[in-house]
Amino acid sequence: MDYNSLPNFYAALDAKYNVTNNELNSATYTNVDCNFVYSAKYARHRWFNYKEGFSPILVEKIFNEYKLNKSSVVCDPFCGAGTTVAVAKAKGMKSIGFEVNPFAAFITKVKTENYSKDNMEEFEKLLQELSTIEIAINIELPENEYLRRIFESEMLLAQLNIRKYINELPESKPKELLFFAWICTLEECALYRKAGNGLKIKRRPPTYDKGCAFKFAMECISKKAASMIEDFSLEDNGPIPQVYVESVTTMEKNVAKNTVDLVLFSPPYANCFDYTKIYYLELWFAGFVNSTSDQKNIRMKSLRSHCHATWPERYTSFNLPELNDQIIPLLRQQKLWTNKIPDMLNGYFADMEEALRQIYDSLKSGGHCAIVVSNSAYAGIVIPTDVFLAMIAEKIGFKVQEIAVERLIITSSQQYKKTERVRKYLRESIVKLEK
Repeated sequence: MDYNSLPNFYAALDAKYNVTNNELNSATYTNVDCNFVYSAKYARHRWFNYKEGFSPILVEKIFNEYKLNKSSVVCDPFCGAGTTVAVAKAKGMKSIGFEVNPFAAFITKVKTENYSKDNMEEFEKLLQELSTIEIAINIELPENEYLRRIFESEMLLAQLNIRKYINELPESKPKELLFFAWICTLEECALYRKAGNGLKIKRRPPTYDKGCAFKFAMECISKKAASMIEDFSLEDNGPIPQVYVESVTTMEKNVAKNTVDLVLFSPPYANCFDYTKIYYLELWFAGFVNSTSDQKNIRMKSLRSHCHATWPERYTSFNLPELNDQIIPLLRQQKLWTNKIPDMLNGYFADMEEALRQIYDSLKSGGHCAIVVSNSAYAGIVIPTDVFLAMIAEKIGFKVQEIAVERLIITSSQQYKKTERVRKYLRESIVKLEK
């Protein structure tokens, strides 16, 4: 296959399935169903801006489509900040989540916990006590030199004192709420921001008068806490999700076969983003990881969606001819920013095949699986992830109901010209499956 064959190749793949809403002709970031930004309107969901998540609107839409009720069981094997399980909880459903990133799992835990009025009053009391602490100047600095540079020196001192105060509190729900409010504001107080595949220096760093770094940090925490307190309602209390800080590949050990009604998730996309780098600040500064080996352990459990780690061989029997005999050989002929990309893609789909196998086993007969996923592109070659996942699912035994195109995606400037003839296949879709 060559570049000239790509339009016909992609068209033939789409023809195998019911691809809907495929007449879109312009890219956007503002699709209301898939974009997490719309979560800012919803209590609890707005507590942390988890850019990789989708909105509760989409979750509710899919729950309604499959006519779920309080007796239904829902699973999200890549639960991130917990949108799926939070909506399930609000509707009185039992839910299960898997997430390898301990920081993201903590977000889910706090968002989906049941709280009492006493919990919230104690949270406010702890917040007030925090605002009155004396800043110790002889506090031990992080050994990690990069962490020391993430904050201006006075702000670093303030943040270390805040962390020390919270860590020394006895374990309780109010402590977790305060810890959550604090880590949600770290980026706001830092000299760096999340951008692309990691952290970048802010053009507009936080500004405060000399001697006022702690005051600035407390204003940020207080503002976050106020939104959390405002969102409190006893009506939100319901069945707390079971969340495993584990890989989707542990589903068969933790979820009985034929017990789940719906599996709804958005896996990491095959776009070379390493989420241990994107959430480096929260992971390291808040103590979710304390060494490079801790960070590596998270990477080793994660989907092979990037090239920043070397994984041991696994699932070596995987083969999808359209990928392995068509796309990957064409990719190997191109000038790529790293020659690891073809192997990464093979690993990604091999991992997803294993994930889908375990998902299939967990579902009841007639149960459904919905995957929110985006295609990607390398050297002008679109990776049709949505169709490839449909093909893999079909091999396992799923019936592919629909590939619903949600939006076209905006590619990088380097890819824009190269993908001109096949740009309609750069899209975010929902792959809908039935057991």
